[in-house]
Amino acid sequence: MSAAHGLAVGVDVAARRGCDVVMLDAALVAHPVGRVHTADELRALLERLAPAVVAIDAPPGWASPGRARACERALAAHGVSVFTTPDAARGETSAFYDWMRTGFTMFAGAAAHPTLETFPHAVAIALRGGPPEHGLLKHPAAKKAWRRAALDAAGVDHSALRTIDEIDAALCAITGRRFLEGRTVELGDPAEGVLTVPVGLPERRAPRGSTTRTR
Repeated sequence: MSAAHGLAVGVDVAARRGCDVVMLDAALVAHPVGRVHTADELRALLERLAPAVVAIDAPPGWASPGRARACERALAAHGVSVFTTPDAARGETSAFYDWMRTGFTMFAGAAAHPTLETFPHAVAIALRGGPPEHGLLKHPAAKKAWRRAALDAAGVDHSALRTIDEIDAALCAITGRRFLEGRTVELGDPAEGVLTVPVGLPERRAPRGSTTRTR
């Protein structure tokens, strides 16, 4: 089987409840395959699944001191809000960034496989061709429906998915699928880690001030 027809796996990251894992096959059927808490648990799961690519909803490491990562600045230029990844001195001392530290362990667990950083909110915007109405994502049911509609736009069978976390993992997985097909863009500087999303983000606009990540 060629890489383009291989299995794509998406991982939605959370510090305490665990990380939801969804696989997406070449027929674009999304299957939830469990929840993992450690690098070893993810490593064992991926050994069984043997994916062609793994896409993770987290940065792979801390930023360099004194500046936001280039991929986060690029997302802001496309009108997509994102939590700025701190440097290690700030990130290691704040419980707020526990989810990022969990993300680092997921990258460690997936190290034997081609691995991407992605961001479900940006993925959904790219798949739907634009952002949601202002304030829509403040309502959990509306947010869930909006992101399901993004999977519909990509032709994904998401009938087996139940939670917003599984939906977000599937959005990560569709990024992996599009990457295998050569239909993604990579934002940022490879030296500090690029963020991969499907083709379709809004046109770039003039940079604004600091932003926050919508998860």
